[in-house]
Amino acid sequence: MAEVCMENYDKAFRDIARAGDILGSGVNFGCGSSRGQAATAILAKKTPLLLAKSFGNIFYRNSINNALVGVEVKKLVQRLRETFKAEADGAVLTRRTSWGFVWDVRRSKATVTEGEDGQTWSQKVGELPPNVQEIIACGGLEK
Repeated sequence: MAEVCMENYDKAFRDIARAGDILGSGVNFGCGSSRGQAATAILAKKTPLLLAKSFGNIFYRNSINNALVGVEVKKLVQRLRETFKAEADGAVLTRRTSWGFVWDVRRSKATVTEGEDGQTWSQKVGELPPNVQEIIACGGLEK
């Protein structure tokens, strides 16, 4: 499944994304992906975390069921678009950045560092309820 992950979006994704990468996306990520395979394909690529402006409801629930964590970080999507807009001519869909992301689950706070010498900022993010944390910690509902 890892070989075809995100193939409909960008065929180059397979060669660019590496194990342990965080996948950032835009609005309503996963909308139309009503089957659990959408989440398991991302996990097969060894992508442990999704960041987006928002998620499709069914995809988000399937992600939790499969222990794939998604966090809505609206400002991050905005900053990525602003930063890479000059390069964005539609040709580059997948890119690696040197940006850092730290998520304080207890405080529901995300901290982003925009590259090695870039600015650091924080944003309040949605709470991850204890029952969802337990599902993730157990490796999903099926495990």
